Amino acid sequence: MKIRKWEVTAGALLLSTVVLSGCGNASTQAAQDMNVNVKVAQAQQGVIGQGEIYTGTVTPSATVNIMPKISGKVSAVAVDVGAEVKKGQVLLKLEDDDLRNNLEIAKSNVSAAAAGVNTAKDSRETGMVSASSGVVSSKNGIISSKSSINQAQGSINQAEGAVNQAQTALKQAQTAVSTAGNTIKQSQEALTNAKSTLTRTQSLASNGLATQAELEQAEAAAVSAQTAYDNAVNGKANAEEQLSAAQKAVSTAQKGLSTAKSAYENATSSFENANSGYSNAQRQLEVSQSTAGIEASQQKLDQAQLNVQIAQDSLDDTVVKSPINGIVTTKNAEVGEMAAPSAASLVIANLSTVNMLIYVPANEINNIKAGDQVQVRVASSNIVTNGKVKNINPMDASGNGYPVKITVSNTDGKLKSGMLADVSFVGKNAKQGIIVPSKAIQKDGKKAYVYVINKDHAVRKEVTIGSESGSQTLITSGLKDGEQVVENNLALLGDNTAVTVSQY
Repeated sequence: MKIRKWEVTAGALLLSTVVLSGCGNASTQAAQDMNVNVKVAQAQQGVIGQGEIYTGTVTPSATVNIMPKISGKVSAVAVDVGAEVKKGQVLLKLEDDDLRNNLEIAKSNVSAAAAGVNTAKDSRETGMVSASSGVVSSKNGIISSKSSINQAQGSINQAEGAVNQAQTALKQAQTAVSTAGNTIKQSQEALTNAKSTLTRTQSLASNGLATQAELEQAEAAAVSAQTAYDNAVNGKANAEEQLSAAQKAVSTAQKGLSTAKSAYENATSSFENANSGYSNAQRQLEVSQSTAGIEASQQKLDQAQLNVQIAQDSLDDTVVKSPINGIVTTKNAEVGEMAAPSAASLVIANLSTVNMLIYVPANEINNIKAGDQVQVRVASSNIVTNGKVKNINPMDASGNGYPVKITVSNTDGKLKSGMLADVSFVGKNAKQGIIVPSKAIQKDGKKAYVYVINKDHAVRKEVTIGSESGSQTLITSGLKDGEQVVENNLALLGDNTAVTVSQY
C-alpha cells in the first residue's frame, strides 16, 4: 500500500512537471496511462440549504414492539434481524391445536343453537295455529250460545203469552161458572115459582076459579122455567168443563214458561262459558304469538356465534403480523420458546420515512414553520437529500434551543438509524438541481468540469453551476441524478483516466 502511494505521488509530480512545461498532449497521455485512487460522491437531485447548519441523529419514523395478544409456544419465526417486512406480513406463529379444537366446538354450538331457534319458531307457529283454531271455535260457541239465548228468550215470551192467555181463559171460565151458578139459582127460583103457580092454578081451575087459558099459561110457564133451569144446569156443567180445561191450560203454559226459562238459563250459562273460553283462547293466542321463546333461542345463537368469533380471534392471534412496513431490528423469539403479551418478540422499525431532531435557538425559531423544506446531508455516507419540518416544540429544551422534528423520505433505505446528519433550511426561491460536493468541481476560466465514473475510468464532463453554498454546489446542467463524481485527486485526472474507487 505504501509503495502504491509513492507511485501515485511520483506520478503526480511527473504530471505536474509536464503540465508546467506546456506539453499538453504528453500530459493527457500520461494521465490516461495512470491508475488513480479516488473517492467519489453521488450526485443527487435537490436544493441547497442556506444559513446555519444543525446536526441531528436519524431515527425511524415509527418503532413497534411486536408482541402476541396471547401467550403460547412459538411454532415458527418467518423473519430475522435486518429483514424488510410489509404491513400485514406474517412474522411468527404460535402453536394452535387447542384453539382450533375450541373453534370447532364453538361452531358445533352454533349449529345446535340455530336448531333451537328453528324449533322455537316451529313451536310458535304450531301454537299460533292451535290457538287461532281455539279462538275461532270459541267465537262460534259465543255466536251459537247467543242465538240460543235469543231463541230461549223468544220461547219465554211465547210461554208468558200462553200463560197470560190461559189465565185469561181461566178467569173467563171462572166467571162463566159463577154466572152459571147464579143463573141456576135464578132459574130454580123461577121453576119453584112456576111450579107453585101451576099448582095453585090447577087448584083454582079444578075449583073453577081459573080459566083453562090461565091453566095452560101456568103450565107453559112451568115448562119454560123447567127448561131454563135445565139449560142453566147444563150451562154450569159446560162452564165447569171450560174452567177445568182453562186450569189445565194455565198449568201447561206455566210448565212451558218454566221450561223456556230453564232453556234461557242454560243458554245464558253456555254464553258465559263461551265468553270465558273465547277469552282463554285469546290469551292463549297472545301467548302463542309471543316471540320470547324465539328471542331466548336467538340470544343463545348470538352468544354461540360470538363465542365462535372469540375462538376465531384467539386462533387468528396465533399468527402475528407486522402492523407497519419496516425492518426487523430486534428478534427475541425462537421456535419452541414461549411468547407472551408482556414482552416484545420482535421490534419493527419503519425506515421508509425517518426523523431527526435538531435544536434551533430562540433568535431563529420564529422564522421556521411546519412544512418548511430542509436539506439533509450525511457526510459520512455522501448522502444528500431533502426533508421538511414535521413539528416544532414550543418549549425550550433546557437552554439547548427549541426541538424541531424533521421528516425525510427514505425509500432507498440509505439513511440508517443512528447516522448523524447536517440539516440546513432551504429558501423559498431555492432552485432545483443536481448537488455535488464543491471539491468535486474543477474550474478552467469560466468553464466548470467534474469527473464522472464510467466503469473503471473517470470521464470529464462540463457542467453549469447554479449556486454554491459552503461545501456543496448546485449543478443546473451536465449531470444526472445518481451519477458518481470524483471528489479528490482531480489534478491527477484527465479525460478517461483509469481509476480505482476507494471504499470509505
